[in-house]
Amino acid sequence: MPHLLKAIGKITTIFGLTYLFPLFTFAQNQPGIPKPSGPVDLSEDSDLVIYIVIPVIILILFLIFRKRINRVKEEKRERFRKKMEERRKMADDRFIASK
Repeated sequence: MPHLLKAIGKITTIFGLTYLFPLFTFAQNQPGIPKPSGPVDLSEDSDLVIYIVIPVIILILFLIFRKRINRVKEEKRERFRKKMEERRKMADDRFIASK
């Protein structure tokens, strides 16, 4: 039980520091770092690429790979199902043969 209390104390300390640390760093103001100046101007090519093209590419890649990942998971589930059916049949055969 004392180990559990120590672990809880450590976890509480870590979470406390995690939430308090940003409050201390927020007060810092770095000179020379550009600040947001207003709405995004999509007439500039760099803004168009950063805010429109790259997110669309990421979205398309996510959709493509999501289908592939789901297909691989389904194939893995199917192989596992077949393997378990074979094991069950072998166990049933052993049980019947032992009678």
